Amino acid sequence: MLRKLWFLILSWVLFNAGTVWAQEPSPTATPVLGRPALVRGTITAIGDHSLTLNTERWGALEIRIQEGTRFHVPGFVRAGMSDVRAGDRATVHGRWLEEGKSLEAHWVIVQGPVQVRHGTVERIDVAARRLEMKTRVGEVIPVEWTEHTRLHITGVISPTWSDLGVGYPVTVIGHFVQGTFLAGRVVSHRPYRLFHGTLQSMEGTTLVIQTREGELVRLLTDAQTRVRIVGHPNATLTDLQAGDLVTARAIGQPDGTWLAHTVIARSPKAPRPALQGPSQSPGHGPRPTRRP
Repeated sequence: MLRKLWFLILSWVLFNAGTVWAQEPSPTATPVLGRPALVRGTITAIGDHSLTLNTERWGALEIRIQEGTRFHVPGFVRAGMSDVRAGDRATVHGRWLEEGKSLEAHWVIVQGPVQVRHGTVERIDVAARRLEMKTRVGEVIPVEWTEHTRLHITGVISPTWSDLGVGYPVTVIGHFVQGTFLAGRVVSHRPYRLFHGTLQSMEGTTLVIQTREGELVRLLTDAQTRVRIVGHPNATLTDLQAGDLVTARAIGQPDGTWLAHTVIARSPKAPRPALQGPSQSPGHGPRPTRRP
């Protein structure tokens, strides 16, 4: 009986204490000037030194950005205020400046996973910092970059966005914001292509070739272009003649032209080079033996 009495008394004390604690305001329920703040929401507007964050609890909050404010954006190695967009979901760490209305941001963390897309450049506008990428499945995605986006093009030292052209294969790392892919890193390399056909003419140092498919292409050359002509050692561009059968390996340029890296040519009257050795001649040489 005594135990039941003590249990009832203890339960009553705990119940009343819990009621009192529940009535006390929590640290975040009534924001106080200078108190640490942690808020989550959607960025709806971006000013010169502030963001507007629409939160479920406080409504629209003014997020003031200071010189020491740090940003974390998916896909970016280093990020700044220019790398956030209206529509981003974000968590802001800081301190209250005005109760329930504004706060000073120490950290702005954009939420969402880092995403990777592979494709080729369909269209690019360097001035607008935008391009369109066609993915491997045929989807066309608008891509936007910022001053903090890192660009790497294989074989190009200190590349700029003007070094990227239509047809270039790209891998873009970043995240989607309202249908646009915001790129933190872009990795690419210059495309190359083999052209097989007949040399039609030489326009200065430009080769005019009609391919086997009937396409008429013009290949630029430079001092680094290597020329190989069957039976003609140390050949140069001046040794090429109209009618030669050529195979050219060319590298795509940002302006859409092709630069010939290697040109292999032979006269249609010249015999094909013979295969060396009996083992390489069809129908000759010892038959292969089977293992027991």
